Amino acid sequence: MTLRRSLLGLLAITSLTTPVMAAPFQKATIRRIVDGKEVFIDKTPARINQTAGDGQELSTGQSRAELLFDHRALGFLGTNSLIRLGEECFRLDQGQVLINGPQNSCLGTKVLGIRGTTYVLNALNEGGYRLSVLSGAATISEEGAIESDPSEQDILEQYPRLNPVIGFGSSAWGSNASGNTLGQAAGLILGDASFFLPLSQSEGSQLFYNYSTASSNFDSAWGASTEFGYKWFDPNNRSISSLLVGYDGWETPGCFHSQLAIGGQWQKGRWQLGATGGIPMDGCNNNLGFAMGQIGVPIIDLGQQSILLSLSPYVMNGIGNTYGGGRIGLNIPVNENINLSAYGQYDELLDTVIGGQISYRFGTNGGFIIDPNMQTQTPSTPVPWQTSEFNSGRPVNVALGGEISVLGQTSSTPKGLLAQQTESQSAIIISAGEEAIFDSDGKLVSRSAMSQKRFEQLILDNMAGQNLIPESHLISLVYQQLYGLPNQELLAVLGSDWLIAARRPYPRLRAANNLIVPENKLPKKEKPAEAEAEAEAEAEAEAEAAPIILTYVCQSQTAATASSYFKGSSTGGDRSEAVRFQTTSKDSATCSGRGAGTGGDEATEPVFL
Repeated sequence: MTLRRSLLGLLAITSLTTPVMAAPFQKATIRRIVDGKEVFIDKTPARINQTAGDGQELSTGQSRAELLFDHRALGFLGTNSLIRLGEECFRLDQGQVLINGPQNSCLGTKVLGIRGTTYVLNALNEGGYRLSVLSGAATISEEGAIESDPSEQDILEQYPRLNPVIGFGSSAWGSNASGNTLGQAAGLILGDASFFLPLSQSEGSQLFYNYSTASSNFDSAWGASTEFGYKWFDPNNRSISSLLVGYDGWETPGCFHSQLAIGGQWQKGRWQLGATGGIPMDGCNNNLGFAMGQIGVPIIDLGQQSILLSLSPYVMNGIGNTYGGGRIGLNIPVNENINLSAYGQYDELLDTVIGGQISYRFGTNGGFIIDPNMQTQTPSTPVPWQTSEFNSGRPVNVALGGEISVLGQTSSTPKGLLAQQTESQSAIIISAGEEAIFDSDGKLVSRSAMSQKRFEQLILDNMAGQNLIPESHLISLVYQQLYGLPNQELLAVLGSDWLIAARRPYPRLRAANNLIVPENKLPKKEKPAEAEAEAEAEAEAEAEAAPIILTYVCQSQTAATASSYFKGSSTGGDRSEAVRFQTTSKDSATCSGRGAGTGGDEATEPVFL
């Protein structure tokens, strides 16, 4: 803890190696009203996008308001709060306000100036102020000592942004749908590649992206897919929603399959509720359209992510029938880069299917996130977070030199920084994780390190239900350095869950992972009427062409008696004893030499049966 606080203090103080140059106030615009409509300008009800200027009052009743100061700073004005706007700064007369960005505040005859800082300022009932710094550092000095910096960037352009992400991995699935046992299941082992490209990012909570994948077994099976999706963060209930539309195509023996894919997902507290579907766009006789729901249940927390159990009922339609089934899956995020997943499913058409995937994903441009609020660190900089994850254009000077007290500890600091502090010894610096009390004239009464509970309460009281601010991500990292990993509620309020979910597309069937109806499950084709008629004609022709077999017996030419038929012996017999002969023509039938009668001497003639 001592080392963490020393490093945090060093990081905060290095941000002040250049003079504090917060911009003087000009105007404040109401961007959002939370919990009702009790927001006022000069005691008159105000509306969203209305602007207050120099000399006016902004106040709230039971509502809270998000304010934009000259596009250089954001503020969250709490309930029952009042600020008076001035040319150089604003004054908090009642309640509390959170400020992110270079916006000055007047404390009696002193000026609170910041640069790259988020702080909470409370007006105390007994007079005076409480200043709590959540990130960066705040400087309190005499009025007029704070210079303006016309080069300050638009605060709305300072949100963390997602970098493109490249992924590689391998997937496999097998099915006994062809009548085999599971031990003999037919399936595929595929090599997978993916590319995630953020196309448009708005104020850190809205994302339009493209996601493309390719799979192949490096033989005859391959597939590819692409989709466009839109994701957004809702601060009211801290949920994350997404919609997608895409195309999938994959090669199978005898036919190329393609489908239109649509889907959506809603996530809150890492619980997920989603649906996706595929509409066939090919003429393959073994394709399937499907609709699948998904309920994701977090079962074990692994840092900022969770092992997720998914339950997915589905319906398939194809080959003239509809089939229902279900899938159960498990997703395990080993770390930020490596992910494992496995699933099993069953239905009457495809029988039992099992599959899984391992993937490795990494962000380009130094990491998954680029945060302009983080200072660039060099490999030798003794700061916990390094350039592998965060990049910005701001330099930081860290070198060996004297020592400066930070949260009751000491840490090395550059000689140049010591010289600057000597020149402005009247300034008071309050660093991230510190809290200070000032009297009504702005004089320091006390200062102390914030407890973990106090830091958490400040975040929840001021940021819950509000839009993300540019330094939300940085505040989460500061919290981790001071107290360890935030709980799930804090991670949701600070947008950490959003930054992870935003770069992970919805899990669905894509490309060569799609299953098709096996040949042995296809119904036999019925012959068309014309084909049946032709078959009957052919049968008749064959019947006509075949020779006719005639059967006959030899009967006595005289009166019929009990021995009037030739029975193959010296005496004749009755008809039941007669010998049968066959011929293909009546003309060729003969009874010559075949006698009948009691002595076998009576002449006979053919009689056809």
